[in-house]
Amino acid sequence: MRAVLGVHHLPSAHQALQALLQLGFKDLNLRPTHVMEHVGSTLGKYLLTVTETEYYAQYMKSEEAKARELLSSFEKELEARGIPSEARLREGHVVNELMAEAQEAKADLVAVSLKAQETLGHFFFGSVGRKMIFQCPTSFFVYKPTTEPTSLKRVVFATDHSAFAQKSLDRFIRMRPAGIERITVLTAYPQNLTAALAPFVSQLGVDVSRWIEEKLFQENEAVVKRLKQEGFDAVAEVRGEPVHEAIESSLKRHEAGLLVLGAQGHGMFEGLSLGSVTAHQVLHTAHSVLVVRPQ
Repeated sequence: MRAVLGVHHLPSAHQALQALLQLGFKDLNLRPTHVMEHVGSTLGKYLLTVTETEYYAQYMKSEEAKARELLSSFEKELEARGIPSEARLREGHVVNELMAEAQEAKADLVAVSLKAQETLGHFFFGSVGRKMIFQCPTSFFVYKPTTEPTSLKRVVFATDHSAFAQKSLDRFIRMRPAGIERITVLTAYPQNLTAALAPFVSQLGVDVSRWIEEKLFQENEAVVKRLKQEGFDAVAEVRGEPVHEAIESSLKRHEAGLLVLGAQGHGMFEGLSLGSVTAHQVLHTAHSVLVVRPQ
């Protein structure tokens, strides 16, 4: 498993590292990456005059020295743990540079801890943050310190059973996260929509909600069977709730700390992992999120 690990400061880097180790990815090889942002890119026109002075150059030189010391310290820790690593220092915008590093390294995963909001706060906000969610070709893992590391062992895998979802499942299995104890395969469906359809099919003697739930449960059971064949402990769950509510309910019920999104969302659950649902789950929730991209 080749992973680019965003390093802003040591505490957040330690948290992200512990989370990766907790998940138990096989043959972990890390590229700890610190991105130096230009002051002008953060504050715009108000500091343009400052960036043209020698003081700015001195500031950036000081920041570079701190960054190299930070990366050296973290790399030594990884070496002590027996984890192969190659630290990288880049300049630019955090999201763009982490994505570029992942592509150059042919990484399987980009990992960050959200506690480092002094800089990584840009990571998920605004148009560039959405670029990461929508366009990053690499899987990415967002660890949130509000999540107990041990709770990462219990996972909710949300799927809409699209062709993309199947490819994401295949990729997740190839990642081999051996630290996971239990996976709940979750599909949500809008029960209020089925209620609206009921009058139109009542003459057929069909309980629409029950029929949909049974069909989705069968599909979930097929995913469970596949996961069990690969050595995972898994159960199926179908919830007749809006997607966000269903995810929160399932995480709480199973005391899970990690949401895995493995669907593109071209059907009833449009946008499940590459659209508004992912954005909401990454930006506005307390649990950690792993978005799996087929590669």
